[in-house]
Amino acid sequence: MPIREPVFKSSLLPEITSFIDEKRQLKKGARDGDTDFLDIMEFIEKFNLLPEGLYPVQRFIVKLYYNIPLNSVDKTIKITDRFGGEVLHWFTETEYLRYLYDSGRCNIKEEDGRPRRELILVLGRRSGKSALSAIFAAYELYKLLKRGVPQSFYGLMPGSEIRILCIANDKEQASIVFTDVQSHVESVDYFKNSKSSMTQTLARFRTEGDRKRNGDLAKGSITATFKSSIAKGLRGRGIICAILDEIAFFVDDGKSSAERVYKAIFPSLAQFSPKDPKNKHVPIGPSEGRMVLISSPDAKEGFFYRMYETAKAGGKASKNMLVIQAPTWEVNPTLSKDYYEGEFAKDPKSFMTEHGAEFSDRVRGWIEDWKDLTDCIVPDLRPSSRGLPREPHWAGVDFGLSNDGTAIALTTLTDGKIRLAYHEIWYPKKKWKESNPHLEAPLVPYANGLEGVMRLDLDEISSWFLALSKLFYIQGGVFDQWAGPVFEQVLHKKGLRQFEMKNFFATDSSQMWQTFRMALLNRQVSLYDWPRPEASGELVSLRHSPLITELLELQATSGGKNIITVEAPDIVGKHDDQSDALARSVMLAMDYVRSNPGILEATAKRFASQVSTSSYDGGYAQYHRLRNKVHSGGGSSRRSAPRSLPRVRSR
Repeated sequence: MPIREPVFKSSLLPEITSFIDEKRQLKKGARDGDTDFLDIMEFIEKFNLLPEGLYPVQRFIVKLYYNIPLNSVDKTIKITDRFGGEVLHWFTETEYLRYLYDSGRCNIKEEDGRPRRELILVLGRRSGKSALSAIFAAYELYKLLKRGVPQSFYGLMPGSEIRILCIANDKEQASIVFTDVQSHVESVDYFKNSKSSMTQTLARFRTEGDRKRNGDLAKGSITATFKSSIAKGLRGRGIICAILDEIAFFVDDGKSSAERVYKAIFPSLAQFSPKDPKNKHVPIGPSEGRMVLISSPDAKEGFFYRMYETAKAGGKASKNMLVIQAPTWEVNPTLSKDYYEGEFAKDPKSFMTEHGAEFSDRVRGWIEDWKDLTDCIVPDLRPSSRGLPREPHWAGVDFGLSNDGTAIALTTLTDGKIRLAYHEIWYPKKKWKESNPHLEAPLVPYANGLEGVMRLDLDEISSWFLALSKLFYIQGGVFDQWAGPVFEQVLHKKGLRQFEMKNFFATDSSQMWQTFRMALLNRQVSLYDWPRPEASGELVSLRHSPLITELLELQATSGGKNIITVEAPDIVGKHDDQSDALARSVMLAMDYVRSNPGILEATAKRFASQVSTSSYDGGYAQYHRLRNKVHSGGGSSRRSAPRSLPRVRSR
């Protein structure tokens, strides 16, 4: 049945002002009139806003939020396992509400008819969050225009601007919601006939009252505004509906933090209560302002998580709140089992946050399953003493002079994988051998006295890298911006122009670590774990070389949507220099692979055709000797190995 709400409906001549009209109605002691409102489900269906229809759980969310009776007969909601494969239950909408409550994912267990105008919606990715935001915005806009003179109903000055505000975490996300709303505007007669102007961030509409006061070319007093959380002008009066899309990922730079945005907007909602027609200062009902916080979850901290916990806790603070939490596989039934299995295989922990709609622990081990790393260890692999002529290597460098050390890692392509060929690190105030037990002796004399050095010497570091470049063909090298210009200048003076500085911002660093982790998960990396400390019994499998130990100790901190920061534990004596260097080296190698599709497969096929299975099974050393024999023939004498080589520790 249509919802009956009081509205202004004028039958007077257009030239009579709204002021005189209001006075005449007040004389009669009448309220602002009545008309039929479509409820939100009727609104969607009548104007065919979603030709394919809402998903069953989306339909449930919309009905529960707008107090439309739930279906207690038809079992339309399917509950599956996390891959969307095995069906566990079929529920009616009423049963699903109780299921959510029992699962701790909704703060009410049954319909009670009480309006809850603050919605905290925690949904997995690809659940249609932006589509829901657009529907909410379009419906609230429809109600304002249908009301005729909403300013009179809410006791505002004639012509006062009333805003529907949609705030997203960035401009791109805001434009997605805007595009959806724009599509709805073109579908609804009320919108098309009332539209005054439309830009990329603002749509303005004329009410009946606007036309009566200023004619058909009136500017329009109703606006729908779409902005990013870092935009200016969020604070102000006249906001009847605010939608904060992907609020968990609002940039936290103080002014645009989620909490500050919320607090700037929320007071404005309070003024939108129906007012007594005889005295516009007297409210005759609760505020009709709506606040929608909708997002995929992030860490168990921050404003969105606190609001989620507040809503679930009950009490006075949550009286006006409705919280609903649902994973992607419940909300969106169109995604395949293969999709979910693929996303889970990439990153199980992230999967349960991104798609399972579960808030995550902010800090966790970067390597969540040690087998992801140890499965990439080749038992007989050792650091190389030198590379083959013209065999490309990629150098990742992490510079440090006093508190941290300077590390370099070299990778190359071998047997269809990115192989760690060599790594070395210098720490001031620490013996070289203690830091590099996998190597026999340093390449330059300076390293023999590192324990007596308070600060590493830049020229000596460049001499070290130069010595390495004579043993390995280094095609490219990269280091971060920390004192980067100075290091780059020193290295270039040595002729090492293949080394370049790169600005590693948060997104770049996060992408680098994600690339490294994906390479590990796909077994595209070969690592050595040498030398492993002596141990006995069950401890053998738990002891590792310094590099592997450092990788296993790394911690990942969530820093926003799909952004992670990877660092050593905040404990004295823990470092991440070697790990940073290796991650940068792998990044360069992967960039080369992307630019040369099929190169990994080509190297695998080439080596497989030259090296028999039995020779590989005989041990990596024998396999590598045969590989060297295959690729070293015919090399130029001027590219032959220098006579003085670093001695690599043998077994």
